[in-house]
Amino acid sequence: MGRSDLMSATIAEPETHMQESDARRHLPARQLVDNIGPALLRLIQEGAGCDGPLTEIAIYAPGAPTQLGPGCVVLGVGVTTEAELRELTAAMERCDARVVAVKAPVPPSADEDLTIIEVNQNASWMHVATTVREQLLEYARLRVRSVSSGSELFSLANAIYEALGAPVTIEDRFSALVAWSEGQDKTDAERIETILGRAVQPRTLAEQRERHEFERLHASSEPVYMEATEPDQLPRVAIVVRIGSDVLGYIWAAVTGPLDEAGTARLREFASMVALQMVGLRTETSYARQQRGELAAAVLGGSADRVEASRLQLGSGPVCVLAAAPRLAGTTDADAATAAVTVDELRRFADTLEYFLAAVHSRSAAVAGTGAVYVLVAWPLEHTAALESTVNLARDFLGRTPLASDYVVAVGGPADSLGRIAAVRAQTDAALRALRHPAFHGPAVRTVEEMALPVLLLHLADVTESLGLPDTSGALHRLCQEDGQDGLLPVTLAAYLAAAGATDIAAANLHIHPNTMRYRLRRIREVSGLDFTDADAVLLAHLQLRVRELRMGVA
Repeated sequence: MGRSDLMSATIAEPETHMQESDARRHLPARQLVDNIGPALLRLIQEGAGCDGPLTEIAIYAPGAPTQLGPGCVVLGVGVTTEAELRELTAAMERCDARVVAVKAPVPPSADEDLTIIEVNQNASWMHVATTVREQLLEYARLRVRSVSSGSELFSLANAIYEALGAPVTIEDRFSALVAWSEGQDKTDAERIETILGRAVQPRTLAEQRERHEFERLHASSEPVYMEATEPDQLPRVAIVVRIGSDVLGYIWAAVTGPLDEAGTARLREFASMVALQMVGLRTETSYARQQRGELAAAVLGGSADRVEASRLQLGSGPVCVLAAAPRLAGTTDADAATAAVTVDELRRFADTLEYFLAAVHSRSAAVAGTGAVYVLVAWPLEHTAALESTVNLARDFLGRTPLASDYVVAVGGPADSLGRIAAVRAQTDAALRALRHPAFHGPAVRTVEEMALPVLLLHLADVTESLGLPDTSGALHRLCQEDGQDGLLPVTLAAYLAAAGATDIAAANLHIHPNTMRYRLRRIREVSGLDFTDADAVLLAHLQLRVRELRMGVA
């Protein structure tokens, strides 16, 4: 082997190792079928999603509402005809779900991109669902162990399970999942959702707060019993994990009733042991996370070279930039709002986001910046929908994470090279600033392209302010002098221009008759001298009205 060949092999080795590591951490459809075996499952069509990671299970029955999503394996309960399979395939395609399991004999499918698993016709769907769910849980456990050194916490969780006879989860102080025990198949849907989502679901957390469960936990050093709130739920016993007055997290056990005195004492002892492990884990990983965060910041800022960037193991494919921050509440001053966002709040959000990404998209790197959290989201070289996939990833996180209710996310890119990432980050920053503005009330996740107009308007507002230009001039200035800034005629003009000159639409928005609208437009011409056939004059008036709305924080 020549020197150049040796160098090529040496360079390629980490990438190969990373791919092998990723394969072990994720469960694709082919591996799922191999693990369970041909007695129950058989892969009869390898579609586009065959090697993609499976993250959840969805049960579909014709005519019944079902929530599908990317990464789910869909159990086609009751799907026996070609028409029913076609209907299911269409529903899956709309949600980007690509793996389906159907009982033999499987109806013919015209969708070659669909991955189809044949289920033994004599098997019960309950058995299939339980078996697949156990596989997903086991691979979720492997992902956590491979990403961090917290395997001792899993051992402790299993020890608590053996001592109490109750499956447990260990969560951090932000309700993000850290570890869990075996036996989760004996729990309920809420617990399974927490494990697969890597955090307590928003609705569950909201209900816990309404019931003051965290207040009860923080006020006691003993395990606290909590009754089930739904017929299909198990009661819980929980205890705070703390060192001194510092709350590190919680242990939650799914029980059938209150613990006896011995069980209570055992759980109290275990809480101290878990506390030591959580402190050690936090100390052990803090340096590595700091180093990774600094590398990510250098890449985002454009100061990292190719060798430094390769340490993030993002691969050579397209990279999108995700920026997240809380909405601005009651102020248009971004600097004041940034100061109000504490370092702890951002770190908490970043921690939960990192937990989520470790489970569902390990080819990423997050860092908490000044007033915002940034993520480099990398995709394989052959991936052609990097931006759309990153948007879906962000929406999935916000939907699953209880800490993200007031956060918005801007997504930029994809950058096709290392040198483009800094420019994409600048565009994403601009989009995030516009997205946080009180005048914006749209979806929480938006791309740079979708925020183009608000970004341009904010920059226009900055320029006019820096040059000391008046808020109004020309026709709009004369109109405001006559009728006041918030008078009837300026409001009418704003509605008319917002409706692109459609009189009937503007009248409906103002809840007035179209004839009244036409009368007001004549008055606007008379008072201001605005010529509605002069495109430049109309554009100037419209821009000044929009900039004034931004400054006032009015949508």
